[in-house]
Amino acid sequence: MTEQQASIRQKLASYLAQLPQPAVLKLASGLERERLRGNSGLPYDMILSGLRPLLASFKGKRPGMPDALRQFCRPFEDLLVDEDEDGVRQGRISRASVMRVWSWLEDELMPDALPDLKKRIADHTLKGDEIALEAAVSVMHASVAAAIRAAISSARQDSSKRSQAEKRLGGESGFEDACEIASVLAVAPAMLRLQAALPKHIDDFDDAMVATMKEIYEEVEETAPEEALYLPFAAMGRLKEPSQILRFVRKVAHQRNDKVISRCELAVFGEQLLSDMESIAHSAETLRPGHTDLDALLEDVRRFAHLSRGFTAEIDLRRNGEWGQRLLAARARLSAAISQEMSRFETELVRALPFHQFGQYGRGGPMRPDLAKAPDGARIEKVKACLRFVNGVMPICEPLGAQSHCRSIRQQIETYLASYEDRLLEELRVATGTARGNAEEFVEASARLHEALGEDRQAEILRRRGQVAARG
Repeated sequence: MTEQQASIRQKLASYLAQLPQPAVLKLASGLERERLRGNSGLPYDMILSGLRPLLASFKGKRPGMPDALRQFCRPFEDLLVDEDEDGVRQGRISRASVMRVWSWLEDELMPDALPDLKKRIADHTLKGDEIALEAAVSVMHASVAAAIRAAISSARQDSSKRSQAEKRLGGESGFEDACEIASVLAVAPAMLRLQAALPKHIDDFDDAMVATMKEIYEEVEETAPEEALYLPFAAMGRLKEPSQILRFVRKVAHQRNDKVISRCELAVFGEQLLSDMESIAHSAETLRPGHTDLDALLEDVRRFAHLSRGFTAEIDLRRNGEWGQRLLAARARLSAAISQEMSRFETELVRALPFHQFGQYGRGGPMRPDLAKAPDGARIEKVKACLRFVNGVMPICEPLGAQSHCRSIRQQIETYLASYEDRLLEELRVATGTARGNAEEFVEASARLHEALGEDRQAEILRRRGQVAARG
């Protein structure tokens, strides 16, 4: 892709992201219909590639007339991720790999057979012949799986072929994504059956859903045990709380004990949850205090807390067991990183709402708010981010083992704010000229800091006190 094409794609994606859901659905359906009819002249792939992430985020069944490419993707659509920061991992397929694999099939692996299959799928779709369409799609899935697996097997035996395949597929990760796609398509009927049985977005993975998945899983496991794992991976992609996949693991293992579960064939799901938590802890450890995107860190901390709570709620962890030790270690590392980050918050607050000393007593003299300058906007915004972090972490600090430090930091912040505001209002009553204007701005800045702490009522009270003080 040229630099100009990349720029066009980026601009197009930005424009499409602004469209309301009905417009996105209508546009996608129209494009798919016209492409099935063979109408050329539009960059279908470019536009649809920009729509796919939006369509994936929508709830409910997606309308439209799926073409061969969309039918190709259906069995593994729950495994697609925009990017996998942790590298290649079973059960995750990069969206960027889809078109590379599809082009590989069109150009090299199935140049004769795939066009015929695409035409059959388009014809049956336009005619509304569901039975014939299902048969054609099933043939395509099986044929594509066989073709990719044959090419992968050959590439693994010949370094030059592997190098060519990796170059074609975007590197080693793309090569592994192709392997994943082939494995999923090998059990495509079961994957589609599971999709039909489960809601697109699952808030609570209840007993009925678990039983349904167990039934389908065990049928596939008898003939394709390795590929059967993709069924729970797909279900996991639909869960609001990924840790609930452990309910299925328990059902199959007939145990809640982590010692038994960690040694069964489904231990990979516990390992993945632990790996996600360890990755969050590692990322937090590498951050430089004072140079961190605190809003992004807060989202990671919340995700860790949800995973941790879910993990411990779904299975019985032993503190001296391998999984228990790993979870405790990850919590300790994240707690230390949070504590280190928060240890500078009071200093940032002092810089944003500064005092100065007056009189003849040196450092022991009285303190007044420094009103020589208006509030520094950048410093106020920095402190607001700090306080949003404190407010966000407080409800989840206990499972992280950081409750003592969080409470201490919040108390220090509240004590400083109370002292500063009392003296600021005293100064506002007597200040004149520039100092008075600055004092009023500091009152508003302090109110916004209370709002960042989730203290809207205190913010409003401070504004009213400021109005009274300004009247003298």
